[in-house]
Amino acid sequence: MSQLLTIFPQTPLEITSRSTVRTGRAPTFAIYTLGCKVNQSDSNGLSRILQSQGFRRVAFKDCADLYVIDTCTVTNEADRKSRKAAARAARNNPSAVVAVTGCAATYAEAQFQRAAPNALVLSNARKWELPELALQKLRQIPDWAQNYARFREETASEPSPIATRERAVLKIQDGCNHKCSYCIIPKVRGTSTLKPHAALVEEAKTLLAEGAREIVVTGVSMGDYSDGKREPGHGRNGALCELLRELSSLDGLERLRVSSLDPADVDEEYVRTLAETPRICPHIHLALQSGSASTLRRMRRRYTPELFLKWAHRWREIAPHGGLTTDIIVGFPGETEEEFQESVRVAQAARFSSIHVFPYSPRDGTVAAELGDFVAPPVQNRRVRELLALADTLSSDFASQFIGQTMPVLIEKIEDGFAEGLTENYLKARVRLASHEQAPAAGDVTIALIGNWSNDALEAVQSN
Repeated sequence: MSQLLTIFPQTPLEITSRSTVRTGRAPTFAIYTLGCKVNQSDSNGLSRILQSQGFRRVAFKDCADLYVIDTCTVTNEADRKSRKAAARAARNNPSAVVAVTGCAATYAEAQFQRAAPNALVLSNARKWELPELALQKLRQIPDWAQNYARFREETASEPSPIATRERAVLKIQDGCNHKCSYCIIPKVRGTSTLKPHAALVEEAKTLLAEGAREIVVTGVSMGDYSDGKREPGHGRNGALCELLRELSSLDGLERLRVSSLDPADVDEEYVRTLAETPRICPHIHLALQSGSASTLRRMRRRYTPELFLKWAHRWREIAPHGGLTTDIIVGFPGETEEEFQESVRVAQAARFSSIHVFPYSPRDGTVAAELGDFVAPPVQNRRVRELLALADTLSSDFASQFIGQTMPVLIEKIEDGFAEGLTENYLKARVRLASHEQAPAAGDVTIALIGNWSNDALEAVQSN
């Protein structure tokens, strides 16, 4: 047993200085990702680079050589969670390198130097330098450097990335040229940039070859993808829709899911592409933020409640069983009770399948933070509770139409005889498996007979 512990130490940087060590141990890393799907895409990219250098990914709670925290700064709570993750990583293994990047690292570097004084803190502009800079810091640890050199000599070729059988995220665009008054993202992610169509198709093929069954297409401001590319016979989203249709036709793809588009950028071609194209999930996410015209003006959003409802109702016409999800900010500066109730009425009229409710959180450097007239916390909290209660009712109303029907579910996790995953229209499902012999694996699609809606999920039994 002692021999095994010498060759395969239980924790990083342990025992490797002993003269009896002959076999190099694979270096380990863990990633903690906060925030949006764009961050998920970035974290996946960092993971692929590290795996190509021989690193093995472990859970964030485990002891690792390198911890990467890809942060979010959209709210004060996101900032707090980002700092907490950096401090936790430093406690997990004091000898490890902690590398912090993302929007919160761009917005407030000093926060992380206090939470983890020796951390490597990199802005979004330097995010892709992280693997090399982290490797440089690790190589400054003599025992680690010797082990890594042995490992690379023994493995010779670079290991392939570990495949996912569930979903992968494909980022088609980054940055934002719009100036919503509450949003810090243009300052921390810069102006809008686009990836070329051909490069995205090749990247998607790579993700599928590695085992992904579902690809989620995302961007900070995806409506920019078609800017300057309008062709005869197409609307403003012609280039985006052409990309989505080509991606949906790739061999090996089970599903293509599309993340948020600004309501101001929606057109008929876009909603029909999501509703009618085979293998594109019938799910549309439109961020309302507020149902009050006056609040939307203070937010500097580019649409009215009427325009939003036009597209929400159109979606319900052509995709009656499709998911319609949204984000709503509660307690924006100056929000009156009537303005809040306008948001409630629009939510009721839109019949959302899910609402993400965000209490307004001021961001230094934004216009909204200087508006004053902040909503008192007790009032904001009461409005949050009211909107969450409505969200629960709307989700239940939407989900109830599927009771007694069968639906395909892409499995993400299996535990204690149950499989958990998502339906095509973005409902969480908990599926009781028929037997151990027929148990699916993560990444498989199983057919589920829907029994009821409980605790924000469809309760179902496996029927295939």
